[in-house]
This record gives sequence, C-alpha cells and structure tokens, in this order.
Amino acid sequence: MNRLIFLIILIWSATNAYSGDLVDCVYRAKQADGGRHSELQEYRNCATRVEGKMSLKDEHLKQLAFDIHGIASAFIHGKHYYIKPNGTMLPVITFDNWADDYSEGLTRSAVDGKIAYYDRAFEQIIAPTYDWGGPFKNGRALVCKGCKVQPPDHDGHQSVTGGLWGYIDKKGVEIIPVKFTPGEAAQM
Repeated sequence: MNRLIFLIILIWSATNAYSGDLVDCVYRAKQADGGRHSELQEYRNCATRVEGKMSLKDEHLKQLAFDIHGIASAFIHGKHYYIKPNGTMLPVITFDNWADDYSEGLTRSAVDGKIAYYDRAFEQIIAPTYDWGGPFKNGRALVCKGCKVQPPDHDGHQSVTGGLWGYIDKKGVEIIPVKFTPGEAAQM
C-alpha cells in the first residue's frame, strides 16, 4: 500500500512539476548567414509562464536576433520584453506598437502600476514613483502623478491625461517640480 501511495505522489509531482502555461511569441530571428534579421514572425509555444514569471524556451532563445548591446525584443503573451542571451527578461512598456526604445540609455517598465527606468544591464536606475513617465530627452524626462493612461485608440496608441507634471533627471531627481498642468509642463 505504501508503494502505491508513493507511486501516486511521484506521478502527481512529475505532472505538476511543470505547471506552466505554454504561450506564443513574436520576435525577429537571427539569420543563419549573419545577414539582416528576419521580419517579425509568430512562434507557437515558445515560452512558459509559471506563477506569473515568463521564461523563453532555449531553442527560441538561441534564435533571437540580439543587438550590439546583447539585447533582443519579443512580444510574449500580451507584453513586450527585452531579453538577454542568458534568458533574463525585462518587461517593458509598449511604445509605438513595440517595445519601448532605450532613450539616453534607459527604458521604461511598469512596476506595480508606476513607471520605473532600467539600463541595458536590466538594473533599475529610477524607482517606480510616478504614475507615468516619458522617455529621456536632453537629460530629462516628463513625469506625472495622479495622471491616468487612457485605453488604446484604433491604432493601439494611448494618451495620458490629468494629474500634475514635471521633469526628472537621469538620477530620478525632480529638476522641475511635479506641480504643473500637462500644458504648462509641456512648455518648459
């Protein structure tokens, strides 16, 4: 009887050890001849999601077209990710219908409903303090508190309305205090 119980537990453990969902991906694959990267293509069951954490399968990780910084991008299960050759993944916001570009060395990610900024090593440089934040330009980024991201329009673009706005530098310090209307802040 004990062997039967052990066997049942062993079988249950083996079937539940992989309790992840298989999900589809869209990415550019590298070319075998080293030429230009392929067009975006959809791949079935390329990643797994276990307890909310996404992981790309090894055979797909090897196919990714990495840039000169060793970063590739992919659209996986409704989110954009930057991916390192070792499989480390950083979820980033969608900008212009793809993964947010790095601007002045930083990209944006949503963390607990706030915007954080990350470098190319996927290290968080600016903590998630603001409800929204724009890309860096000329050493500063427009940020807001109390603003709301609107649902996407027919082209998939979103706008941000309301709240108080200001600018931060690349250390996250407010160089123009977050106390202005969107129109006032845009003129600064």
